[in-house]
Amino acid sequence: MEYFIPAWHEDNSDWAVAIPSITILDATSHMRILQNNGHQVGIIISTYEPGLMTRLNQLSYYPDQLFSIYDYLQGIHNLESRVVEINDFAWPKNAIFDYIPFRTIIADKDKFIAKVFYDFAGKVIRIEHHGDTPSENYTLIMDSRGFISSKNTDHEAIFYDPYGNWRFKQDRDTGMVTINPNFNFYQKTTYSNIKDLINEVLQQYLEKNLKNSDHLIVTLDNDSLVDLNQLNHSNAIFMINPRQPYQEELSNLNQGNLLVSKTDLADKLEQQYPGKFSVNVIPAYNSEFRLGHSSRERVQRIAFFAENANQADIEKIIKHLCEYVSHDFKNKSIQVFTYSLDKDNWVNQVIAKIKKDSKGKWIISSGDEKEKVENIEIAGLGKAKGLPQIKIKELRLTNISQLLKALDKTRVLISWGSVNELMQMVAVSIGIPQIQNFASKTVIHQKNGYVCQTAEKIDTPLNDYLNNLTAWNNAIVYNVKMLNRYSEENIMKRWEKLLGDAK
Repeated sequence: MEYFIPAWHEDNSDWAVAIPSITILDATSHMRILQNNGHQVGIIISTYEPGLMTRLNQLSYYPDQLFSIYDYLQGIHNLESRVVEINDFAWPKNAIFDYIPFRTIIADKDKFIAKVFYDFAGKVIRIEHHGDTPSENYTLIMDSRGFISSKNTDHEAIFYDPYGNWRFKQDRDTGMVTINPNFNFYQKTTYSNIKDLINEVLQQYLEKNLKNSDHLIVTLDNDSLVDLNQLNHSNAIFMINPRQPYQEELSNLNQGNLLVSKTDLADKLEQQYPGKFSVNVIPAYNSEFRLGHSSRERVQRIAFFAENANQADIEKIIKHLCEYVSHDFKNKSIQVFTYSLDKDNWVNQVIAKIKKDSKGKWIISSGDEKEKVENIEIAGLGKAKGLPQIKIKELRLTNISQLLKALDKTRVLISWGSVNELMQMVAVSIGIPQIQNFASKTVIHQKNGYVCQTAEKIDTPLNDYLNNLTAWNNAIVYNVKMLNRYSEENIMKRWEKLLGDAK
């Protein structure tokens, strides 16, 4: 069994404020590959995750074994779910329910008493109660399986079992944890903090379940309460996820295996800690053969992934692309991709600024019907003057399917700032040549892409890949070689080597 302790954290965001985005939970790609190749996978959840089942359903993934420390502490043994409606709660007889988008406001006798929040699927995730006294002000957190998981006040957090019995309490001021003496699941009834309790449960679970042939794969995480020093199992593997901050000194860890996804990070760690760790590189994502269909398109799409670029470079590159496309605007278009809302807003500001500053030089359009109507007079004037009509569209990517669809008809991809492993691997899988200002293991200069230090130098590779079919075909051929290198089969060979060495 390969046991993972991933860096998963509670997400109690309600539908109104939750921003759709590409969500990739730590270590899940590794778990899938191992499970697909005959290895049993266990997940140990050390954090409070009342929405754990919803999260696993979103992933369409379930491990061979699942152990949640909080589930154990709360006496939760059944993973089946039930639907909880707002009317299942006790409300005053004459309560008034105001159903506004994403939330429900509840009043009694013209007095606001509660607010109900929902997740993206419409499930109740929490209820905030309001009143005149401290006892009337509290928040109920719902478990996605359909029961009240905890009650939070200014000074206390109370955790319940599915039948409404409190199992343990945590004092928010001192951190002290009190176990309900009516439930004999621990000899001690008080702990100075929740970390001690979590690590005691974890240690007992590992002693009981972890065999000599098993492996423990732990993501290093700033927010984790797991005591890494107690994980002295000979087959422990510590994983560094670039998306998961970890600032503690690695020198405090026992000697053993480190797992990273990038070769440059592995080289850096080996220089910093010579001889202390065996540093292993296993890519976070495997390639999948899914060549795109850009060759069928009349208009060649130039995509710019702006998420990791700074604001100045974003403006510079978009301006430069507009200048480039203006010379062949009937056959070329621009698409700008982002992940985050901040970068999405900045890109739209840049496009609006360029549009304003370029009046009389270009006509910039996203192809939106409303915009076409608004610009009809300008467009007519532009045609009369022979102005280039540049099509540029911004797209914030919020899920993997959308990413695959967006890249499927992309002719060339520009990435700037630093590597995004997911974007790069999907582009390789689809066969897209990539232009970037940084070195990476999946894009080799003048093989399946170009490394350019400045925005002004992207014209040469753009001309090669858009106007020279031989260069574009050569990039596809090299991408296929990369596909083989990063295939699930070859990544599994790395896992087998690591797991074999760890025994």
